[in-house]
Amino acid sequence: MTGGAHETVPGPGPVDPAGAAAVLRRARDVLVVGHVRPDADAAGSALALATALHRAGIPVTVSFGGPDPVPAGLVDTLDPTGLVVASVDAPRAPDLLVCCDISSSPRLGDLEPVLDTSGSSLAVDHHASFVAFTDRYLVDPGAPATVTLVRAVLAELGTPLDAVLARSLFAGLYTDTGGFRRGGAEALRMGAELVDAGAEPAPLLRDIGGPVPFAWLAAQATVLAGAHREEGVAAGADLVWAAVDVATATRFRDRTVALVGPLQAAAGGGVAALLTETAPGEWSVSLRGNGSPDLSRVATTLGGGGHTGAAGFERSGTRDALLELLRAELAR
Repeated sequence: MTGGAHETVPGPGPVDPAGAAAVLRRARDVLVVGHVRPDADAAGSALALATALHRAGIPVTVSFGGPDPVPAGLVDTLDPTGLVVASVDAPRAPDLLVCCDISSSPRLGDLEPVLDTSGSSLAVDHHASFVAFTDRYLVDPGAPATVTLVRAVLAELGTPLDAVLARSLFAGLYTDTGGFRRGGAEALRMGAELVDAGAEPAPLLRDIGGPVPFAWLAAQATVLAGAHREEGVAAGADLVWAAVDVATATRFRDRTVALVGPLQAAAGGGVAALLTETAPGEWSVSLRGNGSPDLSRVATTLGGGGHTGAAGFERSGTRDALLELLRAELAR
């Protein structure tokens, strides 16, 4: 790991990749965390960064905000070193806490108290809705995915790419850009670099999803058959939404979020919303659109965050009350 003993460590506030690398080099031990119910960008970012630190001899642990379980396919595929621990087993007083793909502190779940007990903290994120909650933060809302920022930090650390790192980075890049539909030339160039380094897209994408239970075919058909279209409620555009009941969400926890894709396709230039009941009266809402209305604003107002065209939030209440709040914000 490059960097000298007299390297200047930046003060509190925003940092660039070189500054983030300087902070990491000085850490005695590190806890790297991703957001609750991690997607491939959160998991890939955290594991790529932690793997580089582990190889440099810095004690490091990875965890994700609980209490919900972490998707097994992600961990089994991207963590060959065994760095991931359950949130209840994560260190409570690390020298450095690194938060990957987390736009606000509630997204830490049951690991949020570690912000107060760690020696210092660093965030690496690309959400337009990011609210500064760590001592230092590397944030670029224009980045296609958080893994692109992690890739820049790895370059500053002098960490060479290999197949393990490339797989973690590619998983986050592919999924957060919608299969390279977004992100432009930057994402495509990085994707090619990662494939050259050993990421094999077909088996990787199959493995992070895990085996498909046969019963899932009927379950997703039921959810999509219950979808609704409401014309003109999203600032003049249509809203297409569907709800996943708590029983289905519990049985197929790692898969339900993918249903927002077919809803978005059906919404055309409108807004898609997938309402997932994670526990009785507790909802996780995924929003997709074309940037108008600004879904980051909508989700932030309702307690979440994200990007102009992809955002989400969590909220308590009934499905109908939630829809009324969502309609009101989409109309503004």
